[in-house]
Amino acid sequence: MNFKEIENKKLVRSYEFTIKNTLLDEKVDEKLEKARLNFQMKGFRKGRTPLHMMKKMFGDSTKNEIIQELIDTNLKKHLNKKGHKPASQPKIDLKEGQLDKNSDLTFTFKYEILPDIPELKLNEIHLNHFKIRVDNEAIQKALHELSKSASSYEPRKKNEKTKQGDQVIIDFKGSINETEFDGGSANDYPLVIGSNSFIPGFEEQLIDCKVNDDKIIKVNFPDNYNSKDLAGKEAIFKCKIKKLNKPIPAKINDDLAIKFSAKNLIELKKNIKERLSNEYESFSKSLMKKELMDEIEKRIKFDLPQSLIDSELNQITQQSSLNSVSTDKNKINNKKKPTKEEKNLAIRRVSLGLFFAEEGNRNKISVSEKEYQDAVYRESMNYPGKEQEFINFLDKNPVAKEQISAPIFENKVFDHIVKSVKKIEKAISFEEFKKKFDANMQ
Repeated sequence: MNFKEIENKKLVRSYEFTIKNTLLDEKVDEKLEKARLNFQMKGFRKGRTPLHMMKKMFGDSTKNEIIQELIDTNLKKHLNKKGHKPASQPKIDLKEGQLDKNSDLTFTFKYEILPDIPELKLNEIHLNHFKIRVDNEAIQKALHELSKSASSYEPRKKNEKTKQGDQVIIDFKGSINETEFDGGSANDYPLVIGSNSFIPGFEEQLIDCKVNDDKIIKVNFPDNYNSKDLAGKEAIFKCKIKKLNKPIPAKINDDLAIKFSAKNLIELKKNIKERLSNEYESFSKSLMKKELMDEIEKRIKFDLPQSLIDSELNQITQQSSLNSVSTDKNKINNKKKPTKEEKNLAIRRVSLGLFFAEEGNRNKISVSEKEYQDAVYRESMNYPGKEQEFINFLDKNPVAKEQISAPIFENKVFDHIVKSVKKIEKAISFEEFKKKFDANMQ
């Protein structure tokens, strides 16, 4: 089958080809003749149904199958011969002929090829590697937070009002449209104000209350609430304040250390310092990665497939629309035009994504099965009780599996690149680093 080139402009390639009707007839007869051997029709013995009757019953569907097979097979051969890697699924259209007639069929197909991506001169790149100091103030702050989390409680004085961090003992009954719902009521429930263990907006309304107060609380269940019957609905809770306790932070000593799996206070401080060091290094790596992305975008230029940009831009605008709807439930705008910033973001993502993919391929970097399974396990922990459902979902959705693998692959490529660039180590306080981080990660 001959392919005639009709467009060759930058990354765009377009061709046309013709499937002769005589070839179609021949292929249809071959397929039906083969099927006829095991076909039995009333009035005929098995394998004896006349071919013309088979064609009358199955000719059209068989013809369509043959057309698709010829398109797929020859398109694959064409791409292999040209060495083309389409950026997205080729667009195929019928140019001449009619599928339901005995005529030659001329198709056009159009696609964008993936660009040639130049190599980056890694030795010319300098990246800042900030070594963030873990000072005593940060350790003391962490100890103070631990002491608060291990607080005991004692009753507040009579007529004192509730404050953030207090524990209230309450009875409550929840209703939607004056109808109580399952799980919406409890007696003598201990709730710490500010723990964020209740529906958003609930705990704040209990501030400035006294013992024996009756409080009406109005809240909206989140749109993504785990119960579909309650999600997005307004609820009213009738609350009775029965007791009011103020927090008494635990003393910072060896007893506190033991509560957090340390032998003594010295070991607890050591553990905190190690944890903060790891957190700081992660922050530093994130900023270094941002600097590297900026350098790549500045130094490496190549043509980008418009189809990939359009796809990425569509995802960005859809997410933007969802965010705007979630903040304003009366505002639904499915035809939102992308902003200049969104277009630039789509171009950046496509450019960097293609570069990282090529850099990974050049250096034979891949995601191992163990790395993938470990990531799946960690992600499944976000769905308690439904871990297996999540894993089954991934098995049936290649796109979702790719979303698990892609960040692992990107980080491995990043680590590979960082080994080859020049890193300038700079000691810095966390406060100084935070200013740089906030300024650069916007």
